Amino acid sequence: MSNRRKRRALLALGSATLAVAVGLPGSSHADPTPSIDEVRKQVDRLYHQAELMAERANELEDQMAVIKRRVKTLDADVERQETRLAELRGAIGQYAAAEYRSGGLDPTVRLLVADDPDEFLAQMTSAKAFAGQQGDLLRRLQAEQKRLAEQKAMREAELERYRRASEAAEKRMKVARSKAAKAKALLERLTEEERRRLREQEERERARDRSSRGGGDRLPPPPPGSGRGAIALNFARAQLGEPYVFGAAGPDAWDCSGLTMMAWRQAGVSLPHSSRQQYAVSRKISQSELRPGDLVFFYSDLHHVGIYAGDGMIIHAPRPGKVVEYIPMRYMPYAGAGRPG
Repeated sequence: MSNRRKRRALLALGSATLAVAVGLPGSSHADPTPSIDEVRKQVDRLYHQAELMAERANELEDQMAVIKRRVKTLDADVERQETRLAELRGAIGQYAAAEYRSGGLDPTVRLLVADDPDEFLAQMTSAKAFAGQQGDLLRRLQAEQKRLAEQKAMREAELERYRRASEAAEKRMKVARSKAAKAKALLERLTEEERRRLREQEERERARDRSSRGGGDRLPPPPPGSGRGAIALNFARAQLGEPYVFGAAGPDAWDCSGLTMMAWRQAGVSLPHSSRQQYAVSRKISQSELRPGDLVFFYSDLHHVGIYAGDGMIIHAPRPGKVVEYIPMRYMPYAGAGRPG
């Protein structure tokens, strides 16, 4: 073999070895398959991120509702102001028409040709008074026009705020849907055997919890009395098994803050559609003070909320793909508690 052929053979062998070593295209290298635990952690993380974005979108939706009410008030103000201006313009127009009909001759000439000079002088006195009133009307017209312009500018500013909030809410919801879709795709990549193992793992965890509590999955009896907390809890109990949907607040689908908002609405308490804002408007209580119906908040950023059901349990709307359920509150990192109203 010639030296040139030997060099080519060595180069080919070296290139092939390098391809195997570093995974060049054409090599048989494959990424390791994630374990069931790793998939579960990734799915949980993605769903948490999705719910966080959805709750931030809910906050913006609440802001948009407030802006819409302000715009409605400003619309009514502008309409009333336009009516006032139309009336003023009509009055000024009447004065202008009367002046036109009077002829516009020099007053001295009109006096000389008048059939009744005394009557003419009386008319002139009235005309001066009318002229003064017309000047007042013109000044009022200018002031009312300025006020109308200010009201329209305020309305336009509110409409711009609404537009920006709407765009931001849609972007956040888009991120939420994207995260949820990635989580769903991860689960769908699992084989049937892996899905079975995942279900068994979750069932073992539930069984250990039932054993530690010395009971089954049955709900405790409704709390006695007819207090607001009992009313809220009983409403939440009635929604068990209904699906989680981003931004939903009933009647047949819920997100976490939509469920708590509507539960407390039955008790006559108005809450925002946002877990963070619900925490902000509720009276803060310690974990030891919890009573059925109280709100329990989870994660350091307060992006999840449930209703306390007693015995360390909550009712909550968990995440896409799941339904309103009854679980131990210790399944999630506790962040605080509040009592609405």
